Amino acid sequence: MAGTQWSSKRRALVIATFTLAFAAFLRVAAPKVVSVAELGDWQCSQSLLLLTTCTQIRQPVTATALR
Repeated sequence: MAGTQWSSKRRALVIATFTLAFAAFLRVAAPKVVSVAELGDWQCSQSLLLLTTCTQIRQPVTATALR
């Protein structure tokens, strides 16, 4: 089999394309906080435009609340 020989311009173009594609993926995949007033003590974040996860916000226990 003959090996594929890449010129330095082609190699640089492929590396730049993959780098830009990866940066775009990270931009889309980064979680974003979703604010919904009806949720009350819940905080939600959305990732990849499809996955939404919610966690309940716990209020810190203060000394006056324990009395």
